[in-house]
Amino acid sequence: MSSLPVATALKSAAEFFQRLTTVRAHEARLTVGLDVGSTSVKAVALGARKGAVGLRPIIGQSLTPLPAEKDADPVEAIKAAVDGLRVPVAWVNLAVSGPWVILRIIELPKMKPQELKQALPFEAQRYLPFNIQDVVIDGAALGPSEGNKAWVVIVACKKDLLERRIDWARRAGFGVELIDVDALALTNGFLAGANSHRSEGTRAVINVGGQLTNLVVLRGEIPYLVRDIPWGGEKLARHLSEQTGLPAEVVSQELAQAEPRPEMPNALKLSSEALVTELQLSFDYFENRFNQPPEEVLVSGGLSQSNAFLNVLKSQMTQTVTSWTPTPELSGQFAVAYGLALRTD
Repeated sequence: MSSLPVATALKSAAEFFQRLTTVRAHEARLTVGLDVGSTSVKAVALGARKGAVGLRPIIGQSLTPLPAEKDADPVEAIKAAVDGLRVPVAWVNLAVSGPWVILRIIELPKMKPQELKQALPFEAQRYLPFNIQDVVIDGAALGPSEGNKAWVVIVACKKDLLERRIDWARRAGFGVELIDVDALALTNGFLAGANSHRSEGTRAVINVGGQLTNLVVLRGEIPYLVRDIPWGGEKLARHLSEQTGLPAEVVSQELAQAEPRPEMPNALKLSSEALVTELQLSFDYFENRFNQPPEEVLVSGGLSQSNAFLNVLKSQMTQTVTSWTPTPELSGQFAVAYGLALRTD
């Protein structure tokens, strides 16, 4: 099975966001989104559209746990996840996130695409904690701002991270068609599946992973705030185990229960305070900038299936909090993989 050379894949990565938050007409071919997280690999395969309108059909979904060992090689789990789709796959779409990915949404004077491309490295240097020679930089105009300005997303990713992801796919036997960012894949999945009332107003979409929570705040169809919060299900489970004295596997079982044991809600509240604080700081920042806080928080990721976790968020936040998945056929764990599968650049 052919694979994409690193140099070619990095070129694709440098073209990250030619379409950030719109879903174009898609070619009549299979696409696979592969979300390699910290605890599992999720894969979604999409087929061609059923006619001129409507969502593309999901023709496969698969989840494979990663080995429990720290820094375990994910190649075998990638193979198993893609094999679980039960369709022939040669190419996959991947994503990156975390501290090696810098994403900012800023205002710039309106300019032509070529002018923007030339301006991006100079603007990116304001935000980079890395040597500019060590990163791939790209961006795109999102939409008009006031006056003669436009909202622009700038993304920089360390080449080491890109090369590592590409190498995983190559050793698993697959080529890499494109590389996105988790939070923007989440955005794309949200907009593809959003009904009319959710494509208007201001709302936050979060994806709670094992180590990170991806946050996107949208006004209408444009994401104006995107960030990764260093908090996830692994930290929650560890804190709950420490507070309750329960083994990790029992904690996981309790989170899945409709009515967990009496000591769990208070322990959950204490363990979730760090996430709630970070979300509230982000919402306060957004309100100060745009004079409107999010009206709703939509929760995806593995913990979106835990009523106990959702109830804790509801008790601590002023916004409406609901579990969310882009389509009825998928659980919230597949939100990023679905958004990746939508990409056909």
